[in-house]
Amino acid sequence: MLKPWTKSLVHFFLRLVVVFACVGSNLSYAVTISDLQRSNDVEIKYWLADSDTTADTGQKQVPSFSVNQQVILYIEVATPRWFTGGTRIEAVEIPNVIAKQRNQLATNYTERKGGVTWSRQRWEITLYPVTSGTYSIPPLAVNVQVSAPDGSNVSGTLYTKPMTFSVNLPSGLLSEQTPWFTASNVEVKQEWKQSSDELKVGDAITRKVTIQAQDSLSVLLPNLLSSESSAYFQGYPQPHRLDDSQTRGDYQSSRIEETVYVIQQGGDFSLPEYQFQWWNAKANQLETVTVEGKNFHARHTLASFVKAHLRILLTAVVVVAAALTVFFAGRRFYRTQPKPPWLLFLLDLKKGQWSSARGQLYRHLRLSTDKLEMNKVTNDSNWLKTSSQIQTGEENANLFKKMWRLISRHQRSLDKLTLPKALPKLEKVHKEQ
Repeated sequence: MLKPWTKSLVHFFLRLVVVFACVGSNLSYAVTISDLQRSNDVEIKYWLADSDTTADTGQKQVPSFSVNQQVILYIEVATPRWFTGGTRIEAVEIPNVIAKQRNQLATNYTERKGGVTWSRQRWEITLYPVTSGTYSIPPLAVNVQVSAPDGSNVSGTLYTKPMTFSVNLPSGLLSEQTPWFTASNVEVKQEWKQSSDELKVGDAITRKVTIQAQDSLSVLLPNLLSSESSAYFQGYPQPHRLDDSQTRGDYQSSRIEETVYVIQQGGDFSLPEYQFQWWNAKANQLETVTVEGKNFHARHTLASFVKAHLRILLTAVVVVAAALTVFFAGRRFYRTQPKPPWLLFLLDLKKGQWSSARGQLYRHLRLSTDKLEMNKVTNDSNWLKTSSQIQTGEENANLFKKMWRLISRHQRSLDKLTLPKALPKLEKVHKEQ
């Protein structure tokens, strides 16, 4: 017969054996995420589409999209029980493709399948291929945590299979070197703001352009306003504001550009118009958008006027100074010297002294032509008509000036016809003999 302490020891070992047996049994029947996937207690689906959310995992052809088009990678996990933890998807990295998970929350819904209610999570990752070619999406790890049939929580990693899609230019009018983008709808709004109603030098004009696109990405929208400047204004661009959002399955992107133009010079000037192209994925056509420019007029300030016309003002000052110098120098000279005949003639006309002016005119005729009668100088009709008016006593300043010019012109013509003496020394010797 066993002693009491011996019985206690035996009971302890028996209990220990039972405990280890239970633990070993539980370990040997532990459920993994792969077991749940094989037993159809968890499943994963994945497909590519532009906007249609219908799964087509059995698609045999490689899906094709346009350059810059929004391609949505759908990943859906489901279980006939429920999710007990958050789902995490591995980041997508593909060369020449911009990948962005714009919706950080999954779409949760339930579905009846074979009389059983399934809980489903649908995740969306937007892809934007920027060049033509064929792209391959590597297997992606999806970490999930679900409830097992025995009531335990099972976490693990599911994997998608590699996916391939092709990308091409949607139109022969487009190239990968010119800026354009793809969207399903585009809206453009432009706002102007002036620092004052009547612009002057030093005032500012603010130009704001907002581009909103559906099913595109803000970084793909065109950069329109530049830091351009001219003699009339200096442009100061403000930081661009980019925004990407998602509302009820609609992806919206916006780009806001703003430039402040400070007027440097008065006058008429204009801010230019801009154009950009985008491919309408919904209508399958190329569209061109024109952002209109605007004309402005700014008043000069005294300082800006002087600055803008400094060269002309300096030239005018120099010319006026030179003219005044010549005028006063001539005036000082003729105070002590006899005045020239043409000046005396003009002074007589100004004073209305017609007889004295007529005498100056005949004196000019005699010195220029050696003639005393005007009608005997030449048979030119213009000459005869003008001289006849003078001789009949007509008193008209323009008529007198015209006759003076005709006499001077006739003198110059005679000077041209008079040949220079070839041998003036011989003529001097001849005279001495």
